[in-house]
Amino acid sequence: MSRVPPSERLREEWSQVLSQGSREEGHLLDELVRLSVQYMLQKALEDEVTEFLGRGHYRHGERARRGHRNGYEPAKLRTAQGTVELAAPQVRGTDEPFRSALLQAVANRTAALEELAHRMYVRGLSQADVAATFFEVLDERVLSKSTVSRVAQSLQAEYDAWRKRDLSADRVLYLLLDAIWLKTRQGERTTEAVLCAYGITWSGRKVLLHLDLGQKESHTAWLALLHNLVERGVTEPLLVVSDGAPGLRKAIREVYAQAQHQRCTAHKMRNILAKAPRAARSVLKAEVHKVFYASTFEEGMRLGKAFIDRFQDQWPSAVSCLEDDLAECLAHLKLPPAHHKATRTTNMLERLFGEGKRRTKVLGRFPTEGSCKRLMFATLISASQGWRGIRMTDEIRADLEQLRQQWYGMRPSGHGSGQTLRRKEHPEMVEATQIPATAAD
Repeated sequence: MSRVPPSERLREEWSQVLSQGSREEGHLLDELVRLSVQYMLQKALEDEVTEFLGRGHYRHGERARRGHRNGYEPAKLRTAQGTVELAAPQVRGTDEPFRSALLQAVANRTAALEELAHRMYVRGLSQADVAATFFEVLDERVLSKSTVSRVAQSLQAEYDAWRKRDLSADRVLYLLLDAIWLKTRQGERTTEAVLCAYGITWSGRKVLLHLDLGQKESHTAWLALLHNLVERGVTEPLLVVSDGAPGLRKAIREVYAQAQHQRCTAHKMRNILAKAPRAARSVLKAEVHKVFYASTFEEGMRLGKAFIDRFQDQWPSAVSCLEDDLAECLAHLKLPPAHHKATRTTNMLERLFGEGKRRTKVLGRFPTEGSCKRLMFATLISASQGWRGIRMTDEIRADLEQLRQQWYGMRPSGHGSGQTLRRKEHPEMVEATQIPATAAD
């Protein structure tokens, strides 16, 4: 029975960490980077032996020279992510000794490996860029094109699988949407929006769902992202939370017409205060806070209308800003009280974006838009692993099920059949569910 090469075991470990999180203490991104470096180096070592002998593992037939593989010896390299352990292939029975050019090039070169680990994500792990990165950092061309191709394709497949994975198993209860603006292409002055979606599921988990680039955060870009989510199983969120971007709001109405729309109260508060004199902002903020933090939707509407009557003559622009979207700002109050805090704003994404900006501001512009998405993916999925879920009890689930039936129509309980029923009852959604999963890629 053939043994599994060390590189294959590392690839499986990388995939497990990506999907399930790290079992070790520390930042998940650091773990992903360490495993990626470890995998790339291990794969390169094994491919060096393949090229030296002229045949792969457990392959018979004509060979480039005499000799055979004879197990592995441990090798260690020190990096900023800790000690990287490698399994150095051993070769026996050759006319000339086998020496790894890669090990000789990177041995004890901590700074070089740190630079390599950083650039791997920035460059996006394309075949040409991985080869260029090794050459730039190590000053030697130690990887063949075939090795680079195999390594890059293996890691790229893991990222693609995340972006196209099925989302229907733990159905999304609340959907939250926002965007971050980054300089995505070299040679251009403009910035572009990285669109982001995360969800809170019926089991109470918070999950990063999807990332995509969207030119100017347009209606078309958001519509493609939402169609992508529908195709992958996000069909019946009770509540969609977003800021007031017109294109995004229009897309939400088209794709999730029956869901409640919650205006992010943090964004809305900033909009209201921007329309008021500086001296009045502390008073206005305290009064609006009472409205947004009411205990029920009815109480919030009553307090909101009282606020409008009280201040509309003094600060008409600020009051009008709240009046235009009062009901949408309070939609979260229709949910069980235990979920009000988690659905009031998109602050969870705001904090993620802060981490993303911190990691990307030193880069200037990304070489390609692909590298931008990959670095944001690595950063955001790493930070999202620390999210805590929300409280779910039998009583809360019963209340939510009642709301689902009220807003989406009566149907048998059980979330697994939601997409099929939705297509039958609401033919306007058929087009959305038939958009290919790559529509937003």
